[in-house]
Amino acid sequence: MERTLQINIGQVKEALAVLRSTIRQQRELLMAGKVPDDLEAQLATWEEIVDRLHEELPLEKSTRLSLLYEVSQALNASLDWQHTVQAVMDAVIQLTGAERGMLLLLEEGEFRVRLTCNATGEPFQEDDFRLSRSIIQRAIERGAPILTTNAQMDPRFQSSESIIAYKLRSVLCAPLLLNTEPLGVVYLDNRARSGVFSPDDVAMLAAFATQAAVALSNARLHHRTDQALTDRVRELTILQEMARDLNVSLNFPRVMERTVAWAMTASGAEAGALGLVAEEGLRWVASIGEVEPDSAVAHQCLRKRTAIFRPDRFVLPLLRENRPIGVLYLVVSERGFEDDRMDFMARLADNAAFAVENARLYEALRQANQAKSEFVSLVSHELRTPMTSIRGYTDMLLKGMVGELPPQQKDFVEAIARNVERMRILVSDLLDISRIESGRLTLSPRPTILAESLQEALASVQHLIEERGLTFLDQIQEALPLVHADPNRLTQILINLLSNAAKYTPHGGTVAVRATVSLKEPGFIECAIIDTGVGISLEDQRRLFTKFFRAEDPAVREQPGTGLGLTITKNLVEMQGGSLWLESEKDKGSTFTFTLPIALPDRTAYSPATA
Repeated sequence: MERTLQINIGQVKEALAVLRSTIRQQRELLMAGKVPDDLEAQLATWEEIVDRLHEELPLEKSTRLSLLYEVSQALNASLDWQHTVQAVMDAVIQLTGAERGMLLLLEEGEFRVRLTCNATGEPFQEDDFRLSRSIIQRAIERGAPILTTNAQMDPRFQSSESIIAYKLRSVLCAPLLLNTEPLGVVYLDNRARSGVFSPDDVAMLAAFATQAAVALSNARLHHRTDQALTDRVRELTILQEMARDLNVSLNFPRVMERTVAWAMTASGAEAGALGLVAEEGLRWVASIGEVEPDSAVAHQCLRKRTAIFRPDRFVLPLLRENRPIGVLYLVVSERGFEDDRMDFMARLADNAAFAVENARLYEALRQANQAKSEFVSLVSHELRTPMTSIRGYTDMLLKGMVGELPPQQKDFVEAIARNVERMRILVSDLLDISRIESGRLTLSPRPTILAESLQEALASVQHLIEERGLTFLDQIQEALPLVHADPNRLTQILINLLSNAAKYTPHGGTVAVRATVSLKEPGFIECAIIDTGVGISLEDQRRLFTKFFRAEDPAVREQPGTGLGLTITKNLVEMQGGSLWLESEKDKGSTFTFTLPIALPDRTAYSPATA
């Protein structure tokens, strides 16, 4: 169809050119008083040309109508923006036979060239973009196509500087209207020749422009919707990746710096800074790039709780429950910020506020814990000196080094000694829990004989076992492999568990220690401390390893304790690669079981009989 139309238009134009040339020649001869010898032959030629025009013009009109229908159908079948724009220009060139054309679309109140096309397919040069703005404006105002066969001689445009300057001649401009609203224009011109376009071209282009406007409107709407969806997906992806990145760690400096980095990525900023509200005012805690935040603008942003947007600066408040906690300050040097990003940046600031607040709270908690640990450490060391003196003097008095004490005085001194020992244990536990929480507790694991640590632990709790008339059972498996543990801390674990078992087992009860190679966890030793004591309720079992927890059972409350021993014990076991758990039933005793890894590669067996 396209090839047929080009041939017909070419034949018609060729015939018209021949006819004009022949008439001009004959007119010149007649004006000179000469009658051509072949006048009759010339007249016959003219008649032949006219006959050909009568034959070709209907064919051209029919062909162009068919092409118009096909192009309209093709336009309405596509919603692809770039394809539609290209199809419009290709169709215009085909329908009018123009040598070149431009499609201008109305964007932000200005007509901008969106596509160029010419019959030769050659690229446009810079000078080719010169066109008549006055003709475009007139076509839009009239809401109808404008045709001028010779703009240089057209009285309508004698005052147009662009037409005169660019030497425009044949110009055809048709508005693209949708419900009287202009979308753009199709602009065709020829600077070299006059009379390129005809009234038929105007009618054809007007009919096509209506279809093209609808197609462009639909494609633009689809393009904008698709672009909006793409933008939303990108924004959601950024927010998800940002949340994941900021929540990887609560390290305060890292979260502050990464927050600035994400804000810069999302906004296209070249530099940025983050400030936090503090007692002394706004404190700038992180920055990337060359930026000198304007504190006055930042305070204004926080005071109004709204973003301040300027082409070169974007200031966003960080709010938590409408309470300002900080501000993001973003700058760009050359190209400005896009105002359509404001909503997205506000959502980003909301998400960033969560991470910033969490990191700040975590930092405050870390500092408080550090201060607490330092305080506990200081107080513990200060208490040890007087306690050492008290213990030394009580030992001297009890041993009669200053004379034999009367029975009543001896009872008093023994009470002092017991309470000093309780204070020593409390101070030691406080130091241990403080070191564990601050990560300053160090262990020295090495191949260790479990039975030796058990003997040391028994020596510390033997008096409790004897006082309460308990039976102790040693059920350690013979030839038990060495464990990989800190021997001093292993002894501490056993002392804590054995002393609890002894304290909470009634007179005449039994305490046993059973140690075997674990069947459930190959490569581990499993050690259990079993008693026939008061047992622990299910409710108390859930809180048993919590700091300072002590059951309300009177049998428990009547025994001295800090509620720290089991917490420390559990942490010491886990720090050495093992685990600790409890099995207990009220009034039927308890079993505390812990595991420790077997020392590798040294699997030297040990038997108490060969020690």
